[in-house]
Amino acid sequence: MYTIADLPIDNRLRTVQYDLELESALRRTFENGYTQVGVERDGQLVGIVTYRSVVRTLLAFHQLDVGHKTLDKVSVGAAVEDAHTVSEDEPVLAVFDALAEHTYIVVDRGEGWHILTDYDLLTRLKRMLEPFLLIESIEMRLREILGRAFGDGLSEELAATFDEDHPLPTPASVDHCSYAHYAQFISIHWAEFEPIFDDQQDVIRELVLEIGDMRNRLFHFRIDDPEEFDRDLLRFGQSYFSSV
Repeated sequence: MYTIADLPIDNRLRTVQYDLELESALRRTFENGYTQVGVERDGQLVGIVTYRSVVRTLLAFHQLDVGHKTLDKVSVGAAVEDAHTVSEDEPVLAVFDALAEHTYIVVDRGEGWHILTDYDLLTRLKRMLEPFLLIESIEMRLREILGRAFGDGLSEELAATFDEDHPLPTPASVDHCSYAHYAQFISIHWAEFEPIFDDQQDVIRELVLEIGDMRNRLFHFRIDDPEEFDRDLLRFGQSYFSSV
């Protein structure tokens, strides 16, 4: 099981001192585009200040009938909330549990405190899931296109095309086809597909084969660096096959 130490949590937690005026802390947070800032006292992290914790503090002052206190007269310490720290040794799934309850977690990376927000997690999840979703969308669309060209006779035609003499296994239905099946089937029966794709047989074949190769690399965990994955080609394929 992966641990939190395996996550690329790059955002270092910015901090202010416990006795800083709350107005100054808020100004610094706003100017730097932060949604929260850490609070230190005597070199130790004692908590976090967020916009929500500031509002909670002001409401409490109002309820206590000391609402005359202004932000420049109150220290950051009055608005501190728990930092929701987690250990790097925790299973990575603990991140989901923590962010389901809080909007951020703080991780001690040894050289300093780092922060992961729910927005960071959603962004990373989108980045991770996008290739899977695009590949699935393209495959579903290819199946629809094959069905459009051959109708109820598609399964029979697939069996005849990929018979026992063919190097690819005979698919029981279009749901059992691989990308290699799609590419060869479209090429072999180009006369039926040309009205759909116009005069782009070589482009279609290479595009389907390339997406199939990416699919195999992705699903069999043969990608060393996900950032080098050709998402643009997948986006093009998804857009192209959805438009025909």
